[in-house]
Amino acid sequence: MDHKQTMDSANWRAIGMKNTEPEVDLERRKKPRISDPIPIIVRGSDGRGKTYRFKTIARNIGSGGVCASAPRIMEAGEKILLHVRFALAGSEPSNSPAIAARAVVLRAEKQPDGSCEFAASFLLHRFL
Repeated sequence: MDHKQTMDSANWRAIGMKNTEPEVDLERRKKPRISDPIPIIVRGSDGRGKTYRFKTIARNIGSGGVCASAPRIMEAGEKILLHVRFALAGSEPSNSPAIAARAVVLRAEKQPDGSCEFAASFLLHRFL
């Protein structure tokens, strides 16, 4: 049993009751994420072979992938190329570390405003 479960059970016992509710961990990721706004450039091609390129801000990013918003509808399974620049506020972006990554879209959800929120998993990445 982990520390959180032990403490919860101890608290229930202290007041003379038994905790019958299961522990729920809402975080599914096993790796940490950066939730600061990070500019990315996304390139790819749609199912008809038409290429696209757009700039956006990552909602969060980690060693395994990225979640961001797109001005177009993305499809699960779509292969994309990403350019991510880790610039600090007030710094010169051209001097900031960057990565280039190949990724595959795992999930894409159309938003009410017509945009699309997508999650992509990195297949290959390298520092530039």
